[in-house]
Amino acid sequence: MKPFHDLTHRGQAGRLRPHAEQILAAFGVKPASLRQLTAATNIVFRVDAADGRRFVLRLTSPKSAHSLEAVRSEIAWIRAIRRETDIGVAEPFATREGEFVLPLTAPDVPGEWFGALYGWVPGRMLSERMTPDNIARHGALAARLHDHGERFEPPKGFRIRTYRDLFPYSDPAFPNPEPIMLFDHCGPELMPAEQVSVFREARDRIQVEIDQLFAERTPHVIHNDLHVWNVKLHRSQTFALDFEDLLWGHPVQDLATTLYYYRYRPDHETLFRAFRSGYESARTWPEDHEGQIEALIAGRGILLANFVAASQDAADRAFAPEYLARTEERLQSFLAACG
Repeated sequence: MKPFHDLTHRGQAGRLRPHAEQILAAFGVKPASLRQLTAATNIVFRVDAADGRRFVLRLTSPKSAHSLEAVRSEIAWIRAIRRETDIGVAEPFATREGEFVLPLTAPDVPGEWFGALYGWVPGRMLSERMTPDNIARHGALAARLHDHGERFEPPKGFRIRTYRDLFPYSDPAFPNPEPIMLFDHCGPELMPAEQVSVFREARDRIQVEIDQLFAERTPHVIHNDLHVWNVKLHRSQTFALDFEDLLWGHPVQDLATTLYYYRYRPDHETLFRAFRSGYESARTWPEDHEGQIEALIAGRGILLANFVAASQDAADRAFAPEYLARTEERLQSFLAACG
């Protein structure tokens, strides 16, 4: 049998399909069809049940560096949002025994996976409808999540990482930490010394911004992955999806994660203005000083570069040199702007 990490993303989803069916059975769902939606990190299936209902089954991959308690914590926040607001989020479903997350281990897949079942959200992804009005809706959604995150009272057992460091998912105090491969462990064939130097200098500058944030205020729960592929639009409703990367952090860090995916488009200034107008329709813009979000956006690029460099998947390994070179170019621009 071919090693799991050498399979394509489609091949990995195919390997996991029978295990997905077993998890669905535990949730009391008999699938009429399973259709792969994404597989960049986790494996996500659309489930059309035999009784006509629709769901999304997410299988959290070991390479995402999330633990069972973290996925349970994610669902605790989503359930609180559903109880306490009218913000659009998918409904999590539990098994007959009341479990929202099911572990999965099997000889033909590496590590421990976690299955979670959500109701299907209708509509189109924001990535397919990026008009100024829809981008403003994105900003308003982020602001409303920040409002709720500030007043959220975590239940017993709630445990997530803190965005106190540029690499929060590498915290060794949590299970399955993501290794930090940049700087010392990639080797010159992947990261020449000159490239490492650029990454180091940028990291040090960005960490100063993060340290200042945590010195001045108390963090609260943030989504930390509210990009255009995790937002759905359905008529007048705007839905936030995939809370898996939530952290203790600050709104400006959350916005930097979101705006990273706009930043390197040629129309990014127009998109930033639309997003900010939507955010400010609901909440004060959280940037303390000019350049703060820009620095944190650069930090997001370093975090993603490390994820690619640390991945064992063949597709990620093949992509790593190109991604690291692209990130280096962006970091050079960031450092030049810093003076």
